[in-house]
Amino acid sequence: MNRANTGGERMTNPHGYLMLFPHYLREGVTVEPLIFSLPPAGGPPAAAAMKGRDEIGRPWLGITYDAPFSWLRLSKRIDQQSMERFHISRFAVDHRLATRTELFELIEPGDEPPDFYATTAGKRVGWELTQFVVGKRRAAQSLFFEVTNRLVAQHRHRIGHLSGYQVVMWFGTADDPTGLPFTPNNQSAYDAVVDALIKHVPDPQQFAMPVDQAPPQQLSANPFVRSPGDVTFYTVPLLGGAPASGLFAMTGIAVGLAFQSDHTAPDEWANLRQQIRRKDKANDRLLITVGAPDQMGRCFASEELLAHFLLDYPEAISATHLTSVVMHFWSTGQAVELLGEAPSMLWSPLYQGFSPGCHPFAPQRFDPSR
Repeated sequence: MNRANTGGERMTNPHGYLMLFPHYLREGVTVEPLIFSLPPAGGPPAAAAMKGRDEIGRPWLGITYDAPFSWLRLSKRIDQQSMERFHISRFAVDHRLATRTELFELIEPGDEPPDFYATTAGKRVGWELTQFVVGKRRAAQSLFFEVTNRLVAQHRHRIGHLSGYQVVMWFGTADDPTGLPFTPNNQSAYDAVVDALIKHVPDPQQFAMPVDQAPPQQLSANPFVRSPGDVTFYTVPLLGGAPASGLFAMTGIAVGLAFQSDHTAPDEWANLRQQIRRKDKANDRLLITVGAPDQMGRCFASEELLAHFLLDYPEAISATHLTSVVMHFWSTGQAVELLGEAPSMLWSPLYQGFSPGCHPFAPQRFDPSR
Protein backbone atom coordinates (compact mmCIF):
# COMPACT_ATOMS: atom_id res chain seq x y z
CA MET A 1 0.00 0.00 0.00
CA ASN A 2 1.31 3.40 -0.97
CA ARG A 3 0.47 5.75 1.89
CA ALA A 4 0.98 9.49 1.55
CA ASN A 5 -0.91 12.50 2.82
CA THR A 6 -2.76 14.37 0.10
CA GLY A 7 -2.12 17.63 1.92
CA GLY A 8 -4.01 20.77 2.88
CA GLU A 9 -7.66 20.40 3.78
CA ARG A 10 -7.36 16.63 4.26
CA MET A 11 -4.97 16.72 7.20
CA THR A 12 -7.84 15.65 9.51
CA ASN A 13 -8.43 12.49 7.46
CA PRO A 14 -5.11 11.54 5.87
CA HIS A 15 -5.23 8.69 3.39
CA GLY A 16 -3.10 6.82 0.95
CA TYR A 17 -3.75 4.53 -2.00
CA LEU A 18 -3.77 0.77 -2.22
CA MET A 19 -1.42 -0.52 -4.93
CA LEU A 20 -1.93 -4.02 -6.27
CA PHE A 21 0.59 -6.18 -8.11
CA PRO A 22 -0.36 -9.56 -9.60
CA HIS A 23 1.56 -12.56 -8.24
CA TYR A 24 1.59 -16.08 -9.63
CA LEU A 25 2.44 -18.95 -7.27
CA ARG A 26 2.89 -22.54 -8.37
CA GLU A 27 1.55 -25.24 -6.12
CA GLY A 28 3.96 -25.92 -3.27
CA VAL A 29 5.74 -22.54 -3.39
CA THR A 30 5.83 -20.70 -0.07
CA VAL A 31 6.23 -16.95 0.41
CA GLU A 32 7.98 -15.39 3.38
CA PRO A 33 8.48 -11.60 3.00
CA LEU A 34 7.39 -9.24 0.24
CA ILE A 35 10.23 -6.96 -0.90
CA PHE A 36 9.92 -3.44 -2.29
CA SER A 37 12.48 -0.96 -3.59
CA LEU A 38 10.88 2.39 -2.78
CA PRO A 39 11.44 5.70 -4.59
CA PRO A 40 12.49 8.79 -2.62
CA ALA A 41 9.31 10.84 -2.99
CA GLY A 42 6.41 8.44 -2.72
CA GLY A 43 4.61 6.70 -5.53
CA PRO A 44 4.93 3.20 -6.96
CA PRO A 45 7.97 1.11 -6.01
CA ALA A 46 10.93 0.90 -8.34
CA ALA A 47 10.74 -2.90 -7.97
CA ALA A 48 8.66 -5.48 -6.11
CA ALA A 49 9.34 -9.14 -5.36
CA MET A 50 8.33 -12.17 -3.26
CA LYS A 51 10.89 -14.25 -1.40
CA GLY A 52 10.40 -17.81 -0.18
CA ARG A 53 10.96 -21.46 -1.14
CA ASP A 54 10.02 -23.32 -4.30
CA GLU A 55 8.16 -26.63 -4.40
CA ILE A 56 11.30 -28.65 -3.58
CA GLY A 57 12.54 -26.29 -0.85
CA ARG A 58 15.12 -24.22 -2.75
CA PRO A 59 15.44 -20.49 -1.97
CA TRP A 60 13.16 -18.73 -4.45
CA LEU A 61 12.61 -15.14 -5.57
CA GLY A 62 9.67 -14.03 -7.69
CA ILE A 63 10.23 -10.55 -9.14
CA THR A 64 6.82 -9.15 -9.99
CA TYR A 65 7.34 -5.52 -10.97
CA ASP A 66 10.04 -3.07 -11.90
CA ALA A 67 10.08 0.35 -13.48
CA PRO A 68 13.48 1.17 -15.00
CA PHE A 69 14.45 4.80 -14.68
CA SER A 70 16.91 7.00 -16.53
CA TRP A 71 20.12 7.63 -14.62
CA LEU A 72 21.59 9.25 -17.72
CA ARG A 73 19.55 11.28 -20.21
CA LEU A 74 20.68 10.03 -23.60
CA SER A 75 19.42 10.69 -27.11
CA LYS A 76 21.19 7.63 -28.52
CA ARG A 77 22.91 4.50 -27.27
CA ILE A 78 26.41 4.92 -25.87
CA ASP A 79 29.03 2.49 -27.12
CA GLN A 80 30.08 -0.48 -25.02
CA GLN A 81 33.54 0.82 -24.14
CA SER A 82 32.25 4.22 -23.00
CA MET A 83 29.64 2.53 -20.82
CA GLU A 84 32.22 0.20 -19.28
CA ARG A 85 34.61 3.10 -18.62
CA PHE A 86 31.75 4.84 -16.85
CA HIS A 87 31.21 1.75 -14.67
CA ILE A 88 34.84 1.25 -13.69
CA SER A 89 35.26 4.96 -13.00
CA ARG A 90 32.34 4.87 -10.58
CA PHE A 91 33.86 1.81 -8.92
CA ALA A 92 37.14 3.71 -8.54
CA VAL A 93 35.31 6.62 -6.91
CA ASP A 94 33.59 4.29 -4.44
CA HIS A 95 36.91 2.55 -3.76
CA ARG A 96 38.40 5.91 -2.82
CA LEU A 97 35.45 6.80 -0.58
CA ALA A 98 35.55 3.42 1.17
CA THR A 99 39.30 2.86 1.54
CA ARG A 100 40.84 6.35 1.20
CA THR A 101 43.17 4.89 -1.43
CA GLU A 102 43.05 5.08 -5.21
CA LEU A 103 42.12 1.98 -7.19
CA PHE A 104 44.47 3.03 -9.98
CA GLU A 105 46.55 5.99 -11.13
CA LEU A 106 45.43 5.92 -14.74
CA ILE A 107 43.37 3.71 -17.03
CA GLU A 108 43.54 2.98 -20.75
CA PRO A 109 41.73 0.69 -23.22
CA GLY A 110 42.82 -2.95 -23.18
CA ASP A 111 43.39 -5.58 -25.84
CA GLU A 112 39.92 -7.21 -25.55
CA PRO A 113 40.64 -9.03 -23.32
CA PRO A 114 41.10 -7.30 -21.01
CA ASP A 115 38.67 -4.42 -21.41
CA PHE A 116 41.04 -1.99 -19.64
CA TYR A 117 44.56 -1.73 -18.32
CA ALA A 118 44.89 0.13 -15.03
CA THR A 119 48.25 1.30 -13.71
CA THR A 120 48.78 1.05 -9.97
CA ALA A 121 52.15 1.83 -8.34
CA GLY A 122 53.84 1.36 -11.70
CA LYS A 123 52.21 -2.06 -12.29
CA ARG A 124 49.72 -2.60 -15.09
CA VAL A 125 46.64 -4.63 -14.12
CA GLY A 126 44.02 -5.96 -16.52
CA TRP A 127 40.33 -5.40 -15.77
CA GLU A 128 37.45 -7.26 -17.39
CA LEU A 129 33.95 -5.78 -17.01
CA THR A 130 30.47 -7.23 -17.22
CA GLN A 131 26.99 -6.46 -15.88
CA PHE A 132 24.73 -8.56 -13.72
CA VAL A 133 21.49 -8.46 -15.71
CA VAL A 134 18.16 -10.29 -15.74
CA GLY A 135 17.86 -10.86 -19.47
CA LYS A 136 14.21 -11.88 -19.54
CA ARG A 137 13.18 -8.76 -17.65
CA ARG A 138 15.16 -6.43 -19.88
CA ALA A 139 13.61 -8.14 -22.92
CA ALA A 140 10.11 -7.63 -21.50
CA GLN A 141 10.80 -3.96 -20.79
CA SER A 142 12.16 -3.38 -24.30
CA LEU A 143 8.86 -4.69 -25.71
CA PHE A 144 6.86 -2.61 -23.24
CA PHE A 145 8.52 0.58 -24.45
CA GLU A 146 6.18 0.31 -27.44
CA VAL A 147 3.32 1.33 -25.12
CA THR A 148 5.12 4.39 -23.81
CA ASN A 149 6.27 5.40 -27.29
CA ARG A 150 2.67 5.31 -28.52
CA LEU A 151 1.44 7.34 -25.55
CA VAL A 152 3.99 10.05 -26.28
CA ALA A 153 2.64 10.29 -29.84
CA GLN A 154 -0.93 11.05 -28.68
CA HIS A 155 -2.48 14.53 -28.80
CA ARG A 156 -3.22 16.15 -25.45
CA HIS A 157 -7.00 16.03 -25.84
CA ARG A 158 -6.80 12.21 -25.94
CA ILE A 159 -4.70 11.60 -22.83
CA GLY A 160 -4.98 14.73 -20.69
CA HIS A 161 -7.43 13.06 -18.30
CA LEU A 162 -4.69 10.56 -17.34
CA SER A 163 -2.28 13.28 -16.19
CA GLY A 164 -1.17 12.75 -12.59
CA TYR A 165 -1.81 9.00 -12.66
CA GLN A 166 0.29 5.87 -12.53
CA VAL A 167 -0.72 3.06 -14.90
CA VAL A 168 0.17 -0.51 -13.87
CA MET A 169 -0.22 -2.99 -16.74
CA TRP A 170 0.35 -6.69 -17.38
CA PHE A 171 -0.04 -9.00 -20.35
CA GLY A 172 -1.62 -12.45 -20.47
CA THR A 173 -4.56 -13.94 -18.63
CA ALA A 174 -5.98 -11.86 -15.81
CA ASP A 175 -4.55 -14.16 -13.11
CA ASP A 176 -1.16 -14.88 -14.71
CA PRO A 177 1.33 -11.96 -14.86
CA THR A 178 4.04 -13.96 -16.65
CA GLY A 179 3.02 -13.03 -20.19
CA LEU A 180 5.30 -10.92 -22.37
CA PRO A 181 4.18 -7.72 -24.12
CA PHE A 182 3.42 -7.95 -27.83
CA THR A 183 6.18 -7.86 -30.43
CA PRO A 184 6.65 -4.39 -32.01
CA ASN A 185 5.19 -5.49 -35.36
CA ASN A 186 1.83 -6.34 -33.73
CA GLN A 187 0.57 -2.82 -34.30
CA SER A 188 -3.15 -3.60 -34.03
CA ALA A 189 -2.69 -5.13 -30.56
CA TYR A 190 -0.82 -2.07 -29.29
CA ASP A 191 -3.40 0.23 -30.90
CA ALA A 192 -6.10 -1.58 -28.91
CA VAL A 193 -4.18 -1.14 -25.65
CA VAL A 194 -3.67 2.59 -26.21
CA ASP A 195 -7.32 3.03 -27.22
CA ALA A 196 -8.39 1.30 -24.00
CA LEU A 197 -6.20 3.68 -21.99
CA ILE A 198 -7.66 6.69 -23.79
CA LYS A 199 -11.23 5.53 -23.07
CA HIS A 200 -10.47 4.79 -19.41
CA VAL A 201 -11.73 7.39 -16.93
CA PRO A 202 -9.73 7.11 -13.66
CA ASP A 203 -11.55 7.22 -10.34
CA PRO A 204 -9.22 8.94 -7.84
CA GLN A 205 -11.15 7.46 -4.90
CA GLN A 206 -11.20 3.86 -6.15
CA PHE A 207 -8.08 2.80 -4.25
CA ALA A 208 -8.10 5.45 -1.50
CA MET A 209 -7.76 4.12 2.05
CA PRO A 210 -7.30 5.79 5.46
CA VAL A 211 -3.72 5.38 6.64
CA ASP A 212 -4.90 3.86 9.93
CA GLN A 213 -6.91 1.12 8.22
CA ALA A 214 -5.51 -2.27 7.26
CA PRO A 215 -5.71 -3.27 3.58
CA PRO A 216 -8.71 -5.50 2.76
CA GLN A 217 -8.16 -9.26 2.76
CA GLN A 218 -10.31 -9.58 -0.35
CA LEU A 219 -11.48 -7.07 -2.95
CA SER A 220 -15.22 -6.55 -3.05
CA ALA A 221 -15.18 -5.91 -6.81
CA ASN A 222 -12.78 -6.30 -9.72
CA PRO A 223 -11.04 -2.92 -10.03
CA PHE A 224 -9.04 -3.76 -13.17
CA VAL A 225 -9.63 -2.90 -16.80
CA ARG A 226 -9.33 -5.65 -19.43
CA SER A 227 -8.51 -4.61 -22.97
CA PRO A 228 -8.38 -6.72 -26.15
CA GLY A 229 -5.39 -9.01 -26.47
CA ASP A 230 -5.41 -10.15 -22.82
CA VAL A 231 -4.04 -6.94 -21.35
CA THR A 232 -4.97 -5.79 -17.83
CA PHE A 233 -4.32 -2.41 -16.25
CA TYR A 234 -5.45 -0.04 -13.53
CA THR A 235 -4.70 3.56 -12.60
CA VAL A 236 -3.85 5.11 -9.25
CA PRO A 237 -3.00 8.76 -8.50
CA LEU A 238 0.66 9.68 -8.17
CA LEU A 239 1.49 10.72 -4.62
CA GLY A 240 4.43 12.56 -3.16
CA GLY A 241 6.19 13.17 -6.46
CA ALA A 242 6.17 12.69 -10.19
CA PRO A 243 8.97 11.05 -12.16
CA ALA A 244 11.40 13.44 -13.81
CA SER A 245 11.15 11.44 -17.02
CA GLY A 246 10.63 12.26 -20.66
CA LEU A 247 7.39 10.27 -20.62
CA PHE A 248 5.92 12.31 -17.74
CA ALA A 249 7.09 15.57 -19.30
CA MET A 250 5.33 14.70 -22.56
CA THR A 251 2.18 13.04 -21.20
CA GLY A 252 1.83 13.64 -17.44
CA ILE A 253 1.55 9.86 -17.00
CA ALA A 254 3.76 7.26 -15.32
CA VAL A 255 3.53 3.72 -16.71
CA GLY A 256 4.89 0.48 -15.22
CA LEU A 257 4.96 -3.15 -16.34
CA ALA A 258 3.92 -5.91 -13.93
CA PHE A 259 5.79 -8.96 -15.21
CA GLN A 260 6.84 -11.91 -13.06
CA SER A 261 10.09 -13.81 -13.41
CA ASP A 262 10.96 -16.72 -11.08
CA HIS A 263 14.48 -17.37 -9.78
CA THR A 264 16.07 -19.95 -7.48
CA ALA A 265 19.40 -19.38 -5.73
CA PRO A 266 21.12 -22.54 -7.11
CA ASP A 267 20.09 -21.76 -10.70
CA GLU A 268 21.16 -18.13 -10.50
CA TRP A 269 24.52 -19.02 -8.94
CA ALA A 270 25.03 -21.47 -11.81
CA ASN A 271 24.23 -18.69 -14.30
CA LEU A 272 26.69 -16.38 -12.56
CA ARG A 273 29.45 -19.00 -12.64
CA GLN A 274 28.90 -19.41 -16.36
CA GLN A 275 29.19 -15.65 -16.84
CA ILE A 276 32.43 -15.58 -14.84
CA ARG A 277 33.79 -18.58 -16.79
CA ARG A 278 33.43 -16.67 -20.06
CA LYS A 279 35.67 -13.92 -18.63
CA ASP A 280 38.20 -16.28 -17.00
CA LYS A 281 40.89 -16.04 -19.71
CA ALA A 282 43.84 -14.26 -18.11
CA ASN A 283 45.24 -13.18 -14.76
CA ASP A 284 42.99 -10.17 -14.68
CA ARG A 285 40.40 -8.81 -12.31
CA LEU A 286 36.70 -8.98 -13.10
CA LEU A 287 34.22 -6.25 -12.13
CA ILE A 288 30.54 -7.24 -12.17
CA THR A 289 28.40 -4.13 -11.92
CA VAL A 290 24.86 -4.52 -10.56
CA GLY A 291 22.04 -2.06 -11.23
CA ALA A 292 24.23 0.22 -13.35
CA PRO A 293 22.96 2.18 -16.36
CA ASP A 294 22.65 0.27 -19.62
CA GLN A 295 23.59 1.70 -23.02
CA MET A 296 20.49 3.92 -22.94
CA GLY A 297 21.25 5.12 -19.41
CA ARG A 298 18.48 3.09 -17.72
CA CYS A 299 18.84 1.38 -14.32
CA PHE A 300 16.88 -1.71 -13.26
CA ALA A 301 16.34 -1.93 -9.49
CA SER A 302 15.15 -5.55 -9.84
CA GLU A 303 18.70 -6.63 -10.73
CA GLU A 304 19.96 -5.42 -7.36
CA LEU A 305 17.14 -7.32 -5.64
CA LEU A 306 18.24 -10.54 -7.34
CA ALA A 307 21.95 -9.99 -6.60
CA HIS A 308 21.25 -9.40 -2.90
CA PHE A 309 19.07 -12.51 -2.91
CA LEU A 310 22.09 -14.54 -4.08
CA LEU A 311 24.27 -13.09 -1.34
CA ASP A 312 21.66 -14.17 1.21
CA TYR A 313 22.36 -17.79 0.13
CA PRO A 314 26.15 -17.75 -0.47
CA GLU A 315 27.98 -20.30 -2.58
CA ALA A 316 31.64 -20.79 -3.52
CA ILE A 317 33.14 -19.23 -6.66
CA SER A 318 36.44 -20.38 -8.20
CA ALA A 319 38.43 -19.28 -11.24
CA THR A 320 41.41 -20.61 -13.19
CA HIS A 321 43.02 -17.31 -14.12
CA LEU A 322 41.11 -14.42 -12.54
CA THR A 323 42.63 -13.10 -9.32
CA SER A 324 39.56 -11.19 -8.17
CA VAL A 325 35.83 -11.12 -8.97
CA VAL A 326 34.10 -8.09 -7.47
CA MET A 327 30.35 -7.43 -7.43
CA HIS A 328 29.68 -3.70 -7.20
CA PHE A 329 26.21 -2.29 -6.47
CA TRP A 330 25.35 0.91 -8.27
CA SER A 331 22.68 2.23 -5.89
CA THR A 332 24.65 1.89 -2.64
CA GLY A 333 28.28 1.60 -3.71
CA GLN A 334 28.64 -1.66 -1.76
CA ALA A 335 31.36 -4.03 -3.03
CA VAL A 336 31.68 -7.78 -2.46
CA GLU A 337 34.52 -10.16 -3.38
CA LEU A 338 33.02 -13.34 -4.85
CA LEU A 339 36.12 -15.52 -5.24
CA GLY A 340 36.47 -18.06 -2.44
CA GLU A 341 34.37 -20.42 -0.37
CA ALA A 342 31.82 -17.65 0.25
CA PRO A 343 31.46 -13.98 -0.73
CA SER A 344 33.30 -11.51 1.49
CA MET A 345 32.45 -7.85 2.02
CA LEU A 346 35.03 -5.42 0.64
CA TRP A 347 33.08 -2.47 2.00
CA SER A 348 29.56 -1.83 3.19
CA PRO A 349 27.07 0.54 1.50
CA LEU A 350 28.25 4.10 1.01
CA TYR A 351 24.90 5.57 -0.05
CA GLN A 352 21.34 5.15 1.15
CA GLY A 353 20.23 3.79 -2.22
CA PHE A 354 18.73 4.82 -5.51
CA SER A 355 17.47 8.40 -5.75
CA PRO A 356 16.08 8.52 -9.27
CA GLY A 357 15.17 11.99 -10.51
CA CYS A 358 11.74 13.08 -9.31
CA HIS A 359 9.66 16.21 -8.85
CA PRO A 360 8.31 16.17 -5.25
CA PHE A 361 4.85 17.71 -5.22
CA ALA A 362 4.54 21.01 -3.34
CA PRO A 363 2.30 20.64 -0.26
CA GLN A 364 -1.35 21.56 -0.90
CA ARG A 365 -0.65 22.16 -4.58
CA PHE A 366 -1.67 18.85 -6.11
CA ASP A 367 -4.92 16.95 -5.65
CA PRO A 368 -5.63 14.24 -8.27
CA SER A 369 -9.34 14.20 -7.36
CA ARG A 370 -9.86 17.67 -8.83
